[in-house]
Amino acid sequence: MCGEHHRPETPVNPDHRSSKIPRVSWLLCTHREDALLHRAMQSCLSQTMADFELLLVVNGPDTGRLVPHLAQAYACDTRVRVIGTPIHLLNFSLSLGLHSARAPFVARMDADDVSHPERLATQLAFMETHENIAVLGSSYLLIDAQGEVKGQVDAPLTDPDIRKALYLRNPICHPSVMLRRDVVLRTGGYLGGRNAEDYDLWLRLAMDKQCRFANLASPLFFYSVSPDGAARRSREAYGNVAGAQLRQFLVTRDVRWLVGATLSAAKSFALAKRP
Repeated sequence: MCGEHHRPETPVNPDHRSSKIPRVSWLLCTHREDALLHRAMQSCLSQTMADFELLLVVNGPDTGRLVPHLAQAYACDTRVRVIGTPIHLLNFSLSLGLHSARAPFVARMDADDVSHPERLATQLAFMETHENIAVLGSSYLLIDAQGEVKGQVDAPLTDPDIRKALYLRNPICHPSVMLRRDVVLRTGGYLGGRNAEDYDLWLRLAMDKQCRFANLASPLFFYSVSPDGAARRSREAYGNVAGAQLRQFLVTRDVRWLVGATLSAAKSFALAKRP
């Protein structure tokens, strides 16, 4: 909020939103306001690379109250844009944000996670020197609600390794990614998958052999792990992943997708049987 985050050394142009296209658009979605949201926002606003806009998409039945409230809370930083929709679906909010973004690169973040201060600078430098990369994620650290580190996840780094992993799982942490906006829009953007909208997008992008994926080895992102509803969300996500993998099998007739769909469905079924 105003006065609580690090201000960039270069003053923000008051007419920034209308006169200058930012280099990166942050894309966050939320349906509520809490301390974790403000922690996530602060990590975005405290980046060493300050030439960005921050799109906060508010969704759900409380949009009418939250949009003006959050817009006022961050009114002192003209890089922040708060938009709202009563439609309480993440893939719709992501699509709205993607179409509203003005920068050629879009950096994802979830409303309870934290980005390293050098994240934007590091990812942008890589994307600008690797023009064939459409999706760039990173390894990441696992944190609890208090911000204590609980572990690290090392992601596969190269396009061949990521494509190989896609047959069985999601090898790209969605809120860690920087996307090339025009490429994602040409593919249709966020279309479906209630709890696997990212995996659905990766599979459609992977159909284009010219599209490349990459993950950076350095953990640039802190992923918040919460036990609340985690099993339910995982169950639904595995079910959606199985559906996406089955679709790929029907389109490509590659039996590896059928194997992946079977394993994902089995995981979803196993989680459903848990009390």
